[in-house]
Amino acid sequence: MTQPSSEAEAGLFRRQALEFHRRGGLRGDVLHITPAMLHAVSWLVFALAACGIAFVCTAEVKKFASGPAVVLLEERHEVTSNRGGVVAGIDVRVGQRVRRGDVLVRLGAPAETAELNSVVGEIDDQLVVLMRSPEDRAARQELLELRSRRAIAETALERSQLRASHDGELVDLRARIGQLVEPGTPLLAIQAEKRGAQITALLPGPDRPRLKPGMLLSLRLDGFERTRLEVMVERVDEQVLGPAEAQRAIGSELAGAFELQGPIVLVHARMPSGDFKAQGIAYRLHHGMPARAEVAVDREPLLSAWLPG
Repeated sequence: MTQPSSEAEAGLFRRQALEFHRRGGLRGDVLHITPAMLHAVSWLVFALAACGIAFVCTAEVKKFASGPAVVLLEERHEVTSNRGGVVAGIDVRVGQRVRRGDVLVRLGAPAETAELNSVVGEIDDQLVVLMRSPEDRAARQELLELRSRRAIAETALERSQLRASHDGELVDLRARIGQLVEPGTPLLAIQAEKRGAQITALLPGPDRPRLKPGMLLSLRLDGFERTRLEVMVERVDEQVLGPAEAQRAIGSELAGAFELQGPIVLVHARMPSGDFKAQGIAYRLHHGMPARAEVAVDREPLLSAWLPG
């Protein structure tokens, strides 16, 4: 006995598919391409191909000299230790306004202090002798020698005090009580006034003949990669330096901040303001901020770049 056709169909097709077919399903149509349309599309393809070939043959690409850069604030003055010793006192704090000559840091000077106290005591004793015998020439000569020793002791003690070299705001303090410092060690920094910023870029030495003042230097600060600052190159150093010498040239406090390889040439630019904007928000530049710099030094046809041979 044969099964009904509906049951046979149900065995071949899914029930959902049959139900969809009974309800009408989706209806499509055959794609019609007319000769006019085919002709227009053919010309469009030929035109696009011609434009592409013309672009490849005539377009040029820029070659860039790129490397690390650093922000150096203007009117910033380092205060360095003029002698070795142990930090005995700090009389200022970061953000404080100071005036030229103010004592900032005091180094321990026990020998100089003891010598000054000893000389002052001897002078007092010698003055007593002169008051008793005003005509004593030997006592007068001794007093003159003691006063000379006092001046020397005061000068030695003065060297243990670091004073402000300029009026301004104390923006950096790298000293702490009990710290042992060597002569020439930077301990403080004073920002004298509203300032701009110098940009020093460390670019590959082989590009030195192509670099010149007036070129456009593009700068991307670390942490603000979406913001591109553009400044004009003011000066290009004549000498090409090795990596170690290039790091020393940008300052002892920044030495070792970059990993450099090969010959380096220093390129200098200037930003008139110490502020910049990133995505509509104003920020302040800080001394020693790292960046990435690049300068367009040459052009070559796009076809040559793709097929150097």
